[in-house]
Amino acid sequence: MAELPDPTASLVGPDRSAFDHMASARAYAEGRSSLGDVYVRMFNNPGVAQKVGALGEHLRFHGTLPDPVRELVILRYAARVRVGYEWSHHQRPARLAGVNQDTIDALTAGEVPRGIPDDWQAALEAVDAVVAGRSIPADIQQRFVAAHGNAGIVELVVICGLYGIMADMVNAFDVKVEPGLPTAPF
Repeated sequence: MAELPDPTASLVGPDRSAFDHMASARAYAEGRSSLGDVYVRMFNNPGVAQKVGALGEHLRFHGTLPDPVRELVILRYAARVRVGYEWSHHQRPARLAGVNQDTIDALTAGEVPRGIPDDWQAALEAVDAVVAGRSIPADIQQRFVAAHGNAGIVELVVICGLYGIMADMVNAFDVKVEPGLPTAPF
């Protein structure tokens, strides 16, 4: 499978600063001081890495969705498209956001977790529609918008798009899950 080299040693000036900023911004959520390998490989094109990283940082740290909803969306997307890399990277952030292990386990198994709030269930159903490449059913969208507004439903779809980019990078360049992170069951 095709792989990309680690360009870290060749990054200088603004590109190195951007790399260091991205690593620092994600350190707490991921519990590591190093930048995730998918972003490291993306720095073979620093301009793209910076734009994708800025979008990710905005959605993850400055978005409109509450942390648990955002993490549910990411985990559901990762499980539906079977990208273990992102699933592994979002176990800790999901738990820090207050998503319990039973809910994470159900998402991983492709199930709808029991006893979750209606807006969480609507989020999962909306992700399923996005992954299937179809329109979000009106009743699901209305339930989600009632809790998170139109900005929230747009954010949900854009999160799916961002993690689609990540999934393509992981798959196209055989990016491995870094040591110390949970191993995905798929």
